[in-house]
Amino acid sequence: MMTIEEFIARRLNRQQAAAEFAQNLEHDFRDSGREIKYQWVRLVRPKGVRSAPSEVFIPGALTPHETLRHLAVLRLIFQEHAPDADRRCTHDLVAWPCPTVRSIAAIWSDHRDYRSEWALDRH
Repeated sequence: MMTIEEFIARRLNRQQAAAEFAQNLEHDFRDSGREIKYQWVRLVRPKGVRSAPSEVFIPGALTPHETLRHLAVLRLIFQEHAPDADRRCTHDLVAWPCPTVRSIAAIWSDHRDYRSEWALDRH
């Protein structure tokens, strides 16, 4: 059975590989004189809702550079919350996996290898 460390490491590695591949494609496109345009999603406020702006544009996906920066930050946070020899979080000094590590795993809670016992509401 996969541990939470293995699960997170595999997800981060897979996303990093995909972002690096996309980054290389981006360079190839630019070298050929073509332009890459990232899609944006337009959200319109439903009628009767006053607590939201009338419309908002959000990126449909992160660029490869943004993805790599996000992954680097997640890796640093994950490393800071590594378990010690007694299986306690070295940052928070609580039982491991700590809430921070379980929060990172929750990013992929819809993945087939995600285990329900890692969920935040279970602890």
